[in-house]
Amino acid sequence: MKHTVVLINPPMSLEDRYGKDMKQFGAVSEPLGIAYIAGYLESQNIPVRIIDAPALNLTIDDVTKEIVHGQYTIIGISMLTPVFGIVKELCRKIKETYPEGMIVLGGAHCTVLPERTLKEINDAQIVCIGEGELTMVEIAKADDFANLDQVMGICYRSNNKVIRTETRPFIKNLDILPPPARSLLPMEKYHLTASRVSGESYCPTIIVARGCPFSCTFCSRTFGRTFRAHSIERIISEIRSLINEYNISQINIEADTLTVKKDFLKGMCNALIESGINRKIKWTCESRVDTVDEETLRLMRKAGCWQISYGAETGSQRLLDIINKGVTIKQIENTFRLTKKVGITIRGFFMLGLPTETREESMTTIGFAKKLNPLWAQFTITVPYPGTKMFEDLDQAGKIRTYDWAKYNTWSGWKGEDEIPFIPEGRTIEELRKLQKQALRQFYIRPSVFIRFIKTIQSFYDLKKFFMGFWVLVKSRFSR
Repeated sequence: MKHTVVLINPPMSLEDRYGKDMKQFGAVSEPLGIAYIAGYLESQNIPVRIIDAPALNLTIDDVTKEIVHGQYTIIGISMLTPVFGIVKELCRKIKETYPEGMIVLGGAHCTVLPERTLKEINDAQIVCIGEGELTMVEIAKADDFANLDQVMGICYRSNNKVIRTETRPFIKNLDILPPPARSLLPMEKYHLTASRVSGESYCPTIIVARGCPFSCTFCSRTFGRTFRAHSIERIISEIRSLINEYNISQINIEADTLTVKKDFLKGMCNALIESGINRKIKWTCESRVDTVDEETLRLMRKAGCWQISYGAETGSQRLLDIINKGVTIKQIENTFRLTKKVGITIRGFFMLGLPTETREESMTTIGFAKKLNPLWAQFTITVPYPGTKMFEDLDQAGKIRTYDWAKYNTWSGWKGEDEIPFIPEGRTIEELRKLQKQALRQFYIRPSVFIRFIKTIQSFYDLKKFFMGFWVLVKSRFSR
C-alpha cells in the first residue's frame, strides 16, 4: 500500500499562547520540526503535505475537513505541552470523521511522556520519541502497520496495550537530512517577535545544530546532551538558498547551544565572512554567558551578528545554583558588558516564581534586569515542564498543582490564568500574575529606555511597534 502523509502544526492562536494584549507581539514561526520530517519524506519519494494551522488561522474543524478531503493514510501531529488539549480534541474529531487514518503524535511532550500521552489521547495510535525524520519514513514504508515492533523510537497500541520499542539513537550526521521543506509552508505568513527583528523585513529561521550538554533543571534536552551540527558547507548553502528564494536581509540562527563549540562557531563565522554573506544579511541567535568571550563576540559581530539572546534567569546567585545554571552573577554582568562593547544588542530572558523564590528575590531579579539593561527584556512565569529535573523534583515533592497541560504556559500573567502548575511556598497566583506585568513596566517605562527607543526609530513600523508596546504596558497597570 502506498501511504500519503499529512503533517499538522495544530491550531493554537497567538491569543491562546500570549493573551489578548500580548498577542500582537507574538511570533508565528515556521514549524521547522515537521518541515524537516517532510523534507526527509520527500527525499524518500513519500507524498507529504504540511498544514500549518496557526499560520493559516485554521480551526480544529478546518483542519479536520482538510484531512478528510485529502484522504491521507498517515496523520502526523506535532505537540508541545501547552497545546495538549487542542491536539486531543483534534484527534477526537479526526477519528470521528475519518477513522481510516493512522494518527501519529510527535514533539517534545510526546518524547518525555510517550506512554502517558497515548493513554491520555485515546484516538492516537503511535507516538514518536525523539527525532522524527527516520521514524516517520519507516512508519510510512510499512505496508499495513503490522510490524511496528520493528520501528525504533515509538510507542504504539496493540491489543489494548501500549508497547514501547527500542530507543532510536540520535542522528549523528545531520547532513543526511535534506533542508526543511519550506516549499510546503506558507512562508509569507511567518514573523518573529518584534524584539528579534530589525525593521519589518522577513526574518526566517535556520537550525544549524541540535543537542545541549548543560544541565539546567528547567530544560528537558529532548535532542540529547551531545552537540551535533550541520556541516559549515550545508549551513552556507541553506542560507544562500534563503537569500535567493526569499530575498532576505536578516535571519535567525537557531541551535540548542550555538556558541558551545568554539571551532564550529569560528568556522561558521569565517565562512559567512569569506562568502560575503555577512555583507548581505545580519543575524540574531541565542547563547549562554559562559560560552563567549570578547574575541568570539567580535568575530560574531564581523560575521553579521547584530543581536544575542541570553538567559540570565534570575538576579539571585542562590537561585542560579538551585536551577543548576552553572554561571555566576559576575559572569552574567561581564558578558552583557562585553556584548554591548563590541556593538551587539541583547535580549535578556528572566524567570519569576522559581522554586523556593521569595518575593524579595523576584524584585531582585527585576532590579538586576534594569542594571544589566539589555535592549529587550522578557519576564516569564516559571513552568516546570514534563521531562525536566524541575518537574521531577516538584512532582515527587507533591508540589505540582495541576496536570492540565493547557495551563503550562509561561505567559500566564498576561493570559489571566486561574491556575498555574507551580507556585513557590508563601506566594500566590495573583501575586505572580501581577508581578509578570509589573516587571515589564518597571523595565521599559523608564526615561532612559524611552529615549533609547526614540533614537532607534527608523520607520512608521518602528513608531507603531513602540507606541503599541507602551500602551499595553500602561494599560496593564489597571487590568486583572
